[in-house]
Amino acid sequence: MEVVSDFDGTIVNIDTVEYLLAQYADGDWRRYDDLYERGEISLEECLRQQYRMIREPERELLDAVDNVASFRAGFDEMLALAMKDGNSFTIVSAGLDFVITHLLRRRNIPNQIAIFAPKSKPTPQGIVLDFSGLPRGDSPNFKSNVVQSIKARGRSVAYVGDGYSDFEAIKGADVRFVINGSRLEEKCKEDNIACREIIDFREITGFLTGPRTRSRTNEEAQGA
Repeated sequence: MEVVSDFDGTIVNIDTVEYLLAQYADGDWRRYDDLYERGEISLEECLRQQYRMIREPERELLDAVDNVASFRAGFDEMLALAMKDGNSFTIVSAGLDFVITHLLRRRNIPNQIAIFAPKSKPTPQGIVLDFSGLPRGDSPNFKSNVVQSIKARGRSVAYVGDGYSDFEAIKGADVRFVINGSRLEEKCKEDNIACREIIDFREITGFLTGPRTRSRTNEEAQGA
């Protein structure tokens, strides 16, 4: 079983990108979220347009998130379990890779965790993104392509997320966890995608430690 998790708003308590955009973006960054959700632009285009509105240096951005970001309860225990007994753990994120690695390092999280996120480089003209290192596949959403690439190796996937950008990926997962009260929970309900609603990672730990020979849950059956 591969546990694949979003980062912003899922592993950490806030969406660090939305926080930084609200603090620093020079322009109406929310309009690109609206365009993306209406299917008028891709996820990549949405992120490119939004991130180019942030022109502050990396150190200032890291200091800003240090003051507000904390890890969701139960993450350390879940991660330790997911890294042994045949399980594994992957982060897939539309966030800023240097923010993700900084917060993981601050938490003393092992650096062997696989992270799939666009490479981001702060410049005086805005943050520049590079998607070339991410898996390509049938979906225009790279998160979905990560899930597809894992399943192509014969692994089952438990996906954890909270945002609209996680929707295509979670549809392809074998087991689906959504943060209670999130935009992803709302979207899954709108489209009748069965998911387990959680408030922290202790519930995922409980799933991983449960009988592996149990009969499939309703959501697993629907995802088959």
